[in-house]
Amino acid sequence: MNLPNTLSISRIILIFPIILFFEYELYLFSLGTFIIASFTDFLDGYFARKNNLSSEFGALLDLLADKVFISTILVWITFNFENVIILISAILIISREISISYLRLFIISMSKKVDDVKSDFLGKLKTTFQMIGIGFILITPITTNLIFHLSLVLILISAIISWYSFLSYLKKWIV
Repeated sequence: MNLPNTLSISRIILIFPIILFFEYELYLFSLGTFIIASFTDFLDGYFARKNNLSSEFGALLDLLADKVFISTILVWITFNFENVIILISAILIISREISISYLRLFIISMSKKVDDVKSDFLGKLKTTFQMIGIGFILITPITTNLIFHLSLVLILISAIISWYSFLSYLKKWIV
């Protein structure tokens, strides 16, 4: 297995220490592990392009790792924080992720090219807001309420962007 694919798989594996560190009140370790896991999303693509290791399998593995990573963390924080904004945002984001995954599979089955379904700027913007918002949530037990409310705003913004981007993808891919 090449380095980019290993990085994608590591993103899924790192879910467990993120949650365990948080549950044992090691919030900064949880955040640090989350940052490392989030950074693998950038690194897998970087190394795949730099070392000419891009493949359809790797591209799909990266998408799968992203969905599993974000969805699992969102479900976990929904139960951990019992906040209606987190719940609504998680439902919006996860339903969008499931929908976009099925849409991508449909497009790939029709065109046979993974390049046809790569994420665009809005997808990357959504991911940025998600990662920062979730990162802030992980340290809210040791910070002020301002950080918690900021994380809620960022996660809600990412949910709105995620559905806007989904509608953009629909328009681009189906028309």
